[in-house]
Formats: sequence, C-alpha cells, structure tokens
Amino acid sequence: MTSEITCTIETLAHKGEGRAETADGPVHVPFTLPGETVRIARDDGRARLLEVLTPAPERVEPLCPHFGTCGGCALQHMDQRAILDWKRDQVIAALAARGFADVDGLVEPTVDATGEGRRRAVFAAARAGSRVMLGFHERASHRLVDLRVCPVVLPEIVAAMDDLRELASLVMPRKGEVTLTVLATGTGLDVALATPAKISPRSVPQIVERAMGAGFARLSLNGETLVEARAPILSVDGLPLVPPPGGFVQATLAGEQALAKRVLECVGKARNVADLFAGSGTFALRLARRARVHALEGDRAALKALDGAMRAGAGALREVRGERRDLFRNPLTATDLDDFGDGYDAVVFDPPRAGAEAQARELALSKVKTVVAVSCNPATLARDLRHLVDGGYRLRSVLPVDQFRFSPHIEVVAGLTRD
Repeated sequence: MTSEITCTIETLAHKGEGRAETADGPVHVPFTLPGETVRIARDDGRARLLEVLTPAPERVEPLCPHFGTCGGCALQHMDQRAILDWKRDQVIAALAARGFADVDGLVEPTVDATGEGRRRAVFAAARAGSRVMLGFHERASHRLVDLRVCPVVLPEIVAAMDDLRELASLVMPRKGEVTLTVLATGTGLDVALATPAKISPRSVPQIVERAMGAGFARLSLNGETLVEARAPILSVDGLPLVPPPGGFVQATLAGEQALAKRVLECVGKARNVADLFAGSGTFALRLARRARVHALEGDRAALKALDGAMRAGAGALREVRGERRDLFRNPLTATDLDDFGDGYDAVVFDPPRAGAEAQARELALSKVKTVVAVSCNPATLARDLRHLVDGGYRLRSVLPVDQFRFSPHIEVVAGLTRD
C-alpha cells in the first residue's frame, strides 16, 4: 500500500540516503539532503522521493542523465565539498561506535582524490531482446542501466563503451550477465571478461580480432589472457607494473598517490617493514626504495605482478621478499612479527572490506613500534583499531580519502605507534 507524506530530512545515513523521523518510525529517502523538506511516497517500507519542497544549500544539479536510476552514484545531487565533510563525519561516527572519544581533532579533512575519474570500472552486460546493454545495475535491482555517458570514469573508458558492448555480445550467455573489468593503463585499456557461458574455441579468433580492432592492450577471458598486443603498464612510483587480468588496483591514480603518501609518512624511517595484504605492490614498491620489505599476499597472480615490477626496478630498490600467505586463516603471529630478522620496525596492512581482525589481534600482542592501517570500510577499520589500541598502541592520525566521486565509499589511512 502506497502513502504520501511530507517530512524533514535530519541526517545522511552511511549509504548516502537521507534519514527522516516519521510517525511510523525512521525512513531512508534516496537523493535527499539534511535540512530538506520533502514529499515522499512510502510503499512496502521503501521511500521514494516525489518532490523537494525546501532544498538544502548543498543541493546541486546532477551531472549525469542516468542519475536517479543508475546505481553507480548516490550523491550527484550534493556539492563535493559537502560530500567530503560528510565522509569525514562517517569516519568519526565509526570510531565513536567502537568507543573512541575526542577524535574530532584527530580525523583530518577528507582528501579529494577523485582526480579526472576512475581508471578502473567493473561493468555488467546483458541481452535485452536483440541488443546488448552495458552499464551498472539500477539501485536495489538486477536491472541494468545501458550507459552512454558516465562522469565518474575516465573519458577513454567512456569512449570504448560501444566496443565493450560488441565484445560482450560475442561471449554473452543465453541467460545471465557478462562482467567486464576495464582498466585504463599507460599503454591502453586492459579488458577482463568473465562469463558463465562456455566459449567455443572457434569463437576465440573473432573475439581477439574485435579486441585488436578496438585497440585494447590486453584481453582476458575468465582469467586467461587471449591476446596481449601491448603489456598493460601502470607506473607505480616510476616502476612499471603489469597487473594481473581483472586484478585489484586503486580506483584513481590520485587516490593511490594520496594513500601511499600518507603510508610513507606514517612509516617514517623504519628500515624493516611488513606489507600485509600487499596486492601487486601499491605500497611495497614505494616502501622498498628506503626499507627492506616483506610483502605478504594471498593471491598468486598479484604476487607475480609484484615480482615483475621488483625485477624491473631492482637497481632502485632495497631487498623485497614476497610471500604467498592467507592472512585471514594464517595471520602473522606476535612471535612471527617480533622474530623475523631483528623484528619489524613497522607493519602496513590493507585488507579487503572485511578487515583484518585476526591479524590486528596478533599485532596488538607484538612489539612492533609502528602500524599503518589502510581500509575501504570505516566500520571494520574501527574494530581493528580498537584491538590495537587496547593492546597498547596510540592512534596518531586518521586520514579519510575520497577516490569514489558521488559514492558513499571512503578510504582511510590510520597511523599508530607503541611507546
């Protein structure tokens, strides 16, 4: 049953939706801002914005015609300065929820690292009758929005969308979707296709020909490289890195640089550093210019990419040791941390969204002097920091970084030391 009411938005929730108190309890309203009076429709517990009666000063005109339908952005209606302030507030709230008091002066202003747009995007493609749609899903839906423009990714990715649709059509299953992970590199686009469909070997030449005609640097299918016209190269502090097909890299170059700058500042003059959840070496390669680095990562392909970059920069780097290790199931123990060589001076960890609770517990028991925690999830970061602080560390700095424009996602770097 649908009902219409008028209400005032009080706060912005962690997913970027406005929150209002009503006679029937709290309600979350997409595309609204604190202080706004709005008319909404309620249907089966969901709220839909009908009209903004009193707009907030932070309200701006969205850039994209797909906004409101496409689930890729949540905050195009909000001024960027206000978004940065809100993201900082989210970090403070996450810390407060774990018992951290008086952190307002500790959490720095959010760094705007959105740059020129995201260099990495993960699209979905699906068949709709005789045509192929490519884009992001609608909000809270499996339906696809067929994108023609996108202001949050680099222009070279937008320019390739028709070629990506054509490529997806060649591997499209009868039912289901194709996933396309697209990375803009210094030598061209690196495209990784993933499909549940079984591809006939006879189809591969046509797929390869289409990718080469589009000028892509590399094309992979379900993790296997089909063709590499040029190695897709990213520069990591001047070192050439060829990431694995579909592998994780920071969304923007500006974001990577902002995170790395703070990590290096927090590590300081440490000479023996462990980089946990090291990936392909975003931090390890930079740290290795001035310290011995032990890089631990569970993904074999990421470690291989790191090894290739290390070899390319061998003359400029100190000792780097890579090790494959599942740090969720087998974290470095306090004994490992204290006994490796002369013990680590500093530890950096950058886990997935789930955080690194088991590893944080071990670090809390160790004698490591400096810990730098990097996270894309303020809630799990706050949990892990709680373990460290309860174990004797002191939280020295917290830096939010925004590299996902118009999105509620937040990156954070926290520095801790043990007296």
